[in-house]
Amino acid sequence: MKDKKKKTKEKILHSALSLFNEEGLPNVKLQRIADDCNISVGNLAYHFQYKEDLMANIADNVNAEISPIVNSENHFPLLIDFDNQLSKYHTLINRYAFFFLDVMELERNFPTIHEQRVRYINVMINQIYHWIIENEKKGIFKAEIHSDQYAHTAHAIWMIISFWLTQKRVLFKKDQDEEEFKILVWNQLLPSFTELGLMEYEAMILPQLRDIDMVVGF
Repeated sequence: MKDKKKKTKEKILHSALSLFNEEGLPNVKLQRIADDCNISVGNLAYHFQYKEDLMANIADNVNAEISPIVNSENHFPLLIDFDNQLSKYHTLINRYAFFFLDVMELERNFPTIHEQRVRYINVMINQIYHWIIENEKKGIFKAEIHSDQYAHTAHAIWMIISFWLTQKRVLFKKDQDEEEFKILVWNQLLPSFTELGLMEYEAMILPQLRDIDMVVGF
């Protein structure tokens, strides 16, 4: 009996996530999710009485996946380490697309989840900033031309990651994939590379991007 309840709960969560991603968070009602699961709305309500309960469970899953990525203690000193971070972000934003597309809906109607999101954003930006500064000290990046230059760069990279799906929808660029996502981020950093940094980029990062080209069939 417990296994059946667990399977039903997992089915509901999977359906809700899929529908939120496809149709948008504000457009999906509990009845729509119940219909997709071929269960009654009463059965759904037994597991999740309100939409907020569903969202809390999905948010827990998002937090469980994003926490290891943005963990402030998780150091990734090399360029290739940062490139691997980008791959993880790309996977995350596609798996939980609505979480990044329906930002204002979350802010207005799910304030607790929004507050968690803001905390992660601050940690993420801070992590990227300190990664740049550490690599500046190692001679990979040039010294800042003006105060807060790299703080702004870190902020810009966060914006690309968080609003990648939004710009795809707005500009009808559905074919954009991980390679273009990464290139857009790396282009924020390319002008700041020293000669040493450019050598590491050409040796370690460009081959990774070419591998992505081959996988997706460019």
